[in-house]
Amino acid sequence: MAKKRRDINSLTEAQLDDYIHALNILRARSEANPDDPTGYAFQADLHNNVFVGPCEHGSDAFLPWHRAHLHYFEQLLQAADPPRTADVTIPYWDWIHEQPTGKFPPAFDKPGLTSPGRDTEPRPLPPDTLDIVTTETSQTAFAGYPETDPDGDYGRLEEGPHNYMHAGFIQGKMGDPAQAAEDPIYWSFHCFIDLMWAEWQRRNGAPPLTSPTFELRGFLDQPKHTIADFHNTLDLDYEYEYSDQLATAFGVGAAPPVPRALVTAKSMEPVSDADIGTQLRDTERLQYRFPAPPEEGRRLAVRLNELKVPVTGSYMMRAYVHPDDEEFRADEDFAQRYGVGYVVVWRAHVHEDGHRGHGDHHGPPPASHHPASCTARFDVTSVVNATPAATENHVLTLRYVPLPSNLDRAERPAELIEEVSMRNVLMEVYT
Repeated sequence: MAKKRRDINSLTEAQLDDYIHALNILRARSEANPDDPTGYAFQADLHNNVFVGPCEHGSDAFLPWHRAHLHYFEQLLQAADPPRTADVTIPYWDWIHEQPTGKFPPAFDKPGLTSPGRDTEPRPLPPDTLDIVTTETSQTAFAGYPETDPDGDYGRLEEGPHNYMHAGFIQGKMGDPAQAAEDPIYWSFHCFIDLMWAEWQRRNGAPPLTSPTFELRGFLDQPKHTIADFHNTLDLDYEYEYSDQLATAFGVGAAPPVPRALVTAKSMEPVSDADIGTQLRDTERLQYRFPAPPEEGRRLAVRLNELKVPVTGSYMMRAYVHPDDEEFRADEDFAQRYGVGYVVVWRAHVHEDGHRGHGDHHGPPPASHHPASCTARFDVTSVVNATPAATENHVLTLRYVPLPSNLDRAERPAELIEEVSMRNVLMEVYT
């Protein structure tokens, strides 16, 4: 029978103690030998260290890679001190719902589950996570595109909620891709990402994975190491037990697939002649004019092409579409009427020390596993149709929101705002 992964808030004290006990055994192994592949440090470095793993982001390998990481880490926990740890599973943190008290589940204040630097300021949870799981029917749009696909890169679950939670909500070590898995909250956070993928698969008939033969870095010596190996959680001997509130949230009906075909893509011209850096320093926003579509009544999307992934920090772009005679306002009423989405650009995975105690490494680090840029796409049909103005009498406003950074670097590259760039902005017209 498959083992159950449960909400961390539903664990008994004994179950939570057994989980922390297993974690501490793995930590002790790393203290004795930093190169021990069964130790916590090495397992964290599968995500953090470009010479050991590293993690996959910005493609259809994102969800399978992290499912593999959780799977093999969970096996180590179970083998740490049987029979006590034989049934230990990674508990998930349901972060689409606010906690009854505090910002994080209280378990993460316990010794063994704490981490310095987490943000304690109240911040809103990403508003669209449940909607992405329950209404997005395209596998690539949800989970990410194959590396060679010209239509995109990041999936919606990663590019929005995942990146925001790392860089904006949790912060601390989780805000830095080269440290994220050192924080034990990483495992429960990504366990919930995996749960949402499993729920999406259930709702959409578990379609065959794209790039099934792609080999997952860091796991090549394991019996399962391709994307296809991580299609089904039951084949990996686990399943998710939903809390009542989660079962209710997922209780909405499955959305029917919405087939669509691209008719045309037209460039959107910037409203200002100033360069991007100047506009952001002066107003913290960019604006683009809509061209006239070939005919009304079709679906419209806005596509940001090659939005650069910076190395100096992370930021959010909040997108609004509004009539050109209505001045932009950064208030909630304006956002409710004209907001069309957001994208969070999580800083690049820059590893300053390739050694990290795992032997001698010579030469440059491996090729980047994070794209140097990302594609963001917003469906703007309903907002445009809700106003009497013609499409070409609307503007797209992108509001720049830098996210907090606790990185302490002796030498910092150019100011973050100087790294904000994109190739172009397109209006896409679909059937």
